[in-house]
Amino acid sequence: MRKQTSLIMNHIHLWLENPWPFAVFVGAALLYVAALVSGLAEEVLDKESIVRVDGWLVHWLAAHRTAFGIVLFKETSFVGNWELAVVVLAVVVIFLWSHKRRAALALMLSFAGSELVVYFGKAGFGRSRPPAVLSVVKELDASFPSGHANISVAFYALGFYLLFRATRSPRLKRLWLALAFLFPLVIGFGRLYLGAHYLSDVLAGWSVGLWWSIFALGVFGFIRRRRSAKSQAADSRSHPNTAK
Repeated sequence: MRKQTSLIMNHIHLWLENPWPFAVFVGAALLYVAALVSGLAEEVLDKESIVRVDGWLVHWLAAHRTAFGIVLFKETSFVGNWELAVVVLAVVVIFLWSHKRRAALALMLSFAGSELVVYFGKAGFGRSRPPAVLSVVKELDASFPSGHANISVAFYALGFYLLFRATRSPRLKRLWLALAFLFPLVIGFGRLYLGAHYLSDVLAGWSVGLWWSIFALGVFGFIRRRRSAKSQAADSRSHPNTAK
């Protein structure tokens, strides 16, 4: 069974090394995430079930906050501030530019694209933040989607995933993969805990970040595969098979 699974995975890997099947796969993933975001936005606008969950959760968390929890999640929330993320991104891009340019460009594309979507999403929906009496932080911009949740995926999770791909050590691979999941969960929950956002805001922020992460990886993955395919075709033309 293990050999059969390994054989299937190898076939899938080879299939995805072809640029066009890879593009179809990425396109399907992007359409799926876009449909999730669209459905979530529609529920928020129509004040359906997710909005009722939003109201219940923000009240429940406000009633169960502790002083330690407030301090802890204010610190984790700071990591998701766009100002800090821009500084970290600049440092990472400078470090990667000479030897990992595609990774640097993927991070820049994901961060910039997702932040634009969040900015216009906030302006378009204009959703109010949770009531001040239920919040321990004061935010001036709109609530939907969450910028912190977006950054936690579009920048931090994507960055850890790129480290996961670039690392050979199994132990480090597990660490980077764990951090890619933990960062969005901790930052997203922190925004809920502090009363800065509703659950649907955080879910939308995660989804926007995921869409742009997939898109950025897909763009540069497709470029790499196209170049590889062209290089192989050129090699075949310059070294024709002369075996008899």
